[in-house]
Amino acid sequence: MKSFIKLPYIFISSLLFSSALYAEQNNKIKNNLKVISIYQIDDSSSPGFDFFTSEKTHKCGGKPSNRYRSYSDYQETNNRKFQLVLAALNNQYPLRIKHLSCEGRVMLVDYIGISLGS
Repeated sequence: MKSFIKLPYIFISSLLFSSALYAEQNNKIKNNLKVISIYQIDDSSSPGFDFFTSEKTHKCGGKPSNRYRSYSDYQETNNRKFQLVLAALNNQYPLRIKHLSCEGRVMLVDYIGISLGS
């Protein structure tokens, strides 16, 4: 009888552990993303922009997606990130990003970088 009582605790523990691993997986760095388009979004409180990659690398909203979003409270920071993504698009440089969280079907990014090598 005691083993049946322990079963829910084991189930809940394994569920929490697997969700923690999933959350950690979503925060991993993605390398060599090819930018195919970039859009400035209108948001008066936190100006930001969306960009799309050639491959669907995340599953925000439950379906594979290639849409990413960057926000910044500081206009200068937002402009630098926008210029990095724009340079990656214009010169076909691979982009390096770190996932932050999901916002609907869009993946928010923490930082953005360009790498010349693979």
